[in-house]
Amino acid sequence: MRTDLAAECLKDSSTLPEGVYYDSQPLKQGRISVVEIHSDEGARKIGKPKGVYVTLDTPPFWEENSSAAEMVEALAAGIKALLPEKGTILVVGLGNREITPDALGPSVAEQILVTRHLADTFPDLRTVAAITPNVLGKTGLEAIETIRAVTEEVQPAALIVIDAMASASIERLGTTVQIANTGIVPGSGVLNSRKELNQQTLGIPVIAVGIPTVTDLSQLIGHETAEPMMTTPRQIDLLIQRGASFLASGINRALHPSLTLEELLLLQA
Repeated sequence: MRTDLAAECLKDSSTLPEGVYYDSQPLKQGRISVVEIHSDEGARKIGKPKGVYVTLDTPPFWEENSSAAEMVEALAAGIKALLPEKGTILVVGLGNREITPDALGPSVAEQILVTRHLADTFPDLRTVAAITPNVLGKTGLEAIETIRAVTEEVQPAALIVIDAMASASIERLGTTVQIANTGIVPGSGVLNSRKELNQQTLGIPVIAVGIPTVTDLSQLIGHETAEPMMTTPRQIDLLIQRGASFLASGINRALHPSLTLEELLLLQA
């Protein structure tokens, strides 16, 4: 099964492998679930690295009610729980803004409240920087090469990496957010894997955040020998626009809890 989502790999939450824990709580407009994988055996059976995966099930992002305050606060809480309490945070928006299903990361990064240049003026705000490395075909550089160079200079306490994801089901396209402390393999969901971005390769915690925007149609119809055929919702423009705003709101809220959501939305606009 080709998916970036741990929730889709957890086939039966009632019979979990040893070292795997699952919890799920309803929200007014959705649900928040947590999968924790602590054992090598659990990682092998689930098919995901050891770590914590938070899944937020939301209304479709092309609908206007998808960014309700309760959902943003749930997203912020999930991100904040995985971040170190102090230190600079570097936000990285992966993807290609010229290809709509892959434009999520850059669209989020441009809405992040960056404060590294204002540290002396606003000492109460967390120090935050943001970059968009673009893709190998545009720059000739692997994302990890750009990120490693910036991290060596900025010395952040952690990275938040945003990228579009792949799902194994149509129903999860634009209706799911995953947060994980295991890092990310850019492009893995569309069979274009690049070098891993995680604590082992970068030396600092890497929190991955994403929304599934594509699925492999050949996998859905059962033609396992067919060439991959990635498909995306017809509302992909709204999905990226509203999904990016939602993720940016949640990340900004997690990084700057002293500001209200209303204040952050004004600064984000």
